[in-house]
Amino acid sequence: MFQHPTVLYKHEYIWRRYQPFLQFRGYMLRPRYHPDWVASWTYNGKESWKCEDCLFNAFYNSIDAKRISDDTMVFLKMVETKREELPIAIHLSSQILRSDARNRTVPILDVIPLPDSDDHAVLVMPFLRRFDRPEFEFRIECIEAIRHMIMGLEFMHEQGVAHRDACRFNFMMHANKLIPNGFHPIMYDSHNGVDLSAPFHCHTRMAVAPVDYYWIDFGLSTQFAARDTCKLVTGIVGQDETVPELSLTVPYDPFKVDIYQVGGLIKYLIERYYDLDFLKPLALAMMQNNPIQRPNASEALDQFEGQVSTLSHNDLKRRVVTSRTSRPPISTRLWRTLREHLPFIGS
Repeated sequence: MFQHPTVLYKHEYIWRRYQPFLQFRGYMLRPRYHPDWVASWTYNGKESWKCEDCLFNAFYNSIDAKRISDDTMVFLKMVETKREELPIAIHLSSQILRSDARNRTVPILDVIPLPDSDDHAVLVMPFLRRFDRPEFEFRIECIEAIRHMIMGLEFMHEQGVAHRDACRFNFMMHANKLIPNGFHPIMYDSHNGVDLSAPFHCHTRMAVAPVDYYWIDFGLSTQFAARDTCKLVTGIVGQDETVPELSLTVPYDPFKVDIYQVGGLIKYLIERYYDLDFLKPLALAMMQNNPIQRPNASEALDQFEGQVSTLSHNDLKRRVVTSRTSRPPISTRLWRTLREHLPFIGS
C-alpha cells in the first residue's frame, strides 16, 4: 500500500518557514505546515491516505489558510512586488471600485509584507473554487455566471486593465452559500478531506442565488493609463493557445485578446451543456479571427443581454444537462421535451 512521504515536498518548505509569522498576522495554516509537524500516520496506526495531514499543497506560491478571527478559509498568494500584479490587484479592490456591482475581480482582504524580503508580499483573498464545480443544473445558473464573466471584463477594461489570461481556470466562484458546511481546500468535493464516502452537501445555485463569481490572477495583466496613446503588447501568454494574433514580435491589442478568451470560455459552456446554443452567435462574434471584428466588452454584454431577453421565465428555469450526462436511448428532441416537465428538484 502506498504511503505518503513523512516530510514536506521541497516547494512546501517556504510556507512552514513563514507559518509562525502568518499566525502572528492572523492566519493559520493547516497542521502540516507547522514547524513541529510530525506525520500523523507515523503514530496513529492509520494508512497515510486516511489522514488529513497527508494532503499537500501543489503550488509553491499559494496556499490555503484560516483567518483566526472568524475561522474563515482564505487563499494566500505570494507575489513579486516589482511586477504589475500587486498594484493592479490592490487598485481593482479599492473601496471606491468595490462599490461598483460590475466589479467581478477577486477582493483583496489583506496585503502582508514579508518580514525578511522586500521582493515579495502575500495577498489574502477569499478561498474560491472552480466556477463550474459542481456542475450547473439550471439554465439561469449558466446565464448568471456568464453575465458576471462579461460584466467583470467590461469593468476591468474601463479601468484600463487587460487581463491577458481571461480563461477557464481564472474565473472562480465563491461557494460559501452553495456549500454552507464548507469544503476541504485540497479535496474540493469533501467536507473534511478524508471521508470521501460521506455525503457532500451542496445546494443548487438557483436555491441560494445570487452566487458571486470573480476573475482572479493578474500575474499576466497589463494596466494602461488613460493618457497612453499606444495600448498594444507582445507575448505568447495565457491558457488559450488558439488566440490567432498572439506574437512575440508583432504588437497586438490585449483587450481584444480578452474578448477572444472569454468567447472561448462561453464556447466551452455551450459545448459542455445542452440548451445553451442560443449563445453561439455571441461566442462566434467574440472569437472572430480578425480582432477588429470582435465586439468590445460593452458590446458583448449588450449582445448577451439581448439574447437572454428573448427567453421566457420557464426557459430560464429549464434544467441543463452536460454532454457527459448519461441519457435515455431516445431522441434528443424527446429527451429535451421530457426534461422540461421534470420538477425543479433542489430549487
